[in-house]
Amino acid sequence: MSALQSLRPALRTAYGLAVRSDIDLPELEPLPGDGAADLTVRRGALPELPGEGGFRTRFAPERAELWWQTVGTFRVEPGLVTASPHAGVSEDLVAYPLLGSVLALALEQLGLFTIHASAVSVGGHGVVMMGDKGAGKSTTATAMIRAGHPLIADDIVAVDEGFRLRPGFPQVKLSPAAAAAFDAPDAVHRPTVPEVPEKCRVLLPERFARGATPLKRIYRLERAPAGTEPAVISVSPIEALPLALRFAYVTRFGAEALNGAAGARHLRQAAAIAASGVLHRVIVPHALDRLPEVVALIERDAGAAA
Repeated sequence: MSALQSLRPALRTAYGLAVRSDIDLPELEPLPGDGAADLTVRRGALPELPGEGGFRTRFAPERAELWWQTVGTFRVEPGLVTASPHAGVSEDLVAYPLLGSVLALALEQLGLFTIHASAVSVGGHGVVMMGDKGAGKSTTATAMIRAGHPLIADDIVAVDEGFRLRPGFPQVKLSPAAAAAFDAPDAVHRPTVPEVPEKCRVLLPERFARGATPLKRIYRLERAPAGTEPAVISVSPIEALPLALRFAYVTRFGAEALNGAAGARHLRQAAAIAASGVLHRVIVPHALDRLPEVVALIERDAGAAA
């Protein structure tokens, strides 16, 4: 162990889990002590996955393998992630897939339902914002945080069996323009990773909701022409199930990622979320000067749902 490694905390936390990692992950808050880990990330030699293209996957019951041409190979098993980065790849770059797709699969294996979304706490109630690219998910989530609503999670939202949102870690990834506009005095802007210039990492330790938060709303954000009024529209359970499945994080990996018991559990969890009535649509006008109206609308709707 190097002198630098000896100064790192033995355990960190993400999504309510104790994490022990050979990869430095300063995004994750330290946990006191040196107890047992719920999730271990270790370095180990793994082969390149067969196939074509710059991103490849292979799935089996209780095992997922992912390979990125620019980063390396990862294997995900219940409670264990093995990372095999290419020589010379920085830990900052390794953290991008590790705290994204790899972590989402690890959370799924541990029984959580993951959504590609952002979440904040509104009066102690969990509010999730999901949507297609360009729908304003990051913009709206950042506006909610600036309005005083603590971040629960960015990119991966994890729902447990008790319909609670697990706290991720206090970092958001924003476009350079959005990061420059986020001028909160307590925000910590981390250096840009050269290989990922389109994403800026901003730490928000003073604006983070620690502890599980009861789920109250999942909003599917939809862009509308500038003259359209912002609105919240309820979604029927029949409409809600396809939405829950569409925006589930693991959907991007295809049907093979959800094999056997994991697939049955995933469908059961999605159906329970759909039946709960938490899913709504939010119409978001294109005009940025209307964003405060969207924030106020979400505040009122989430508050009324409490």
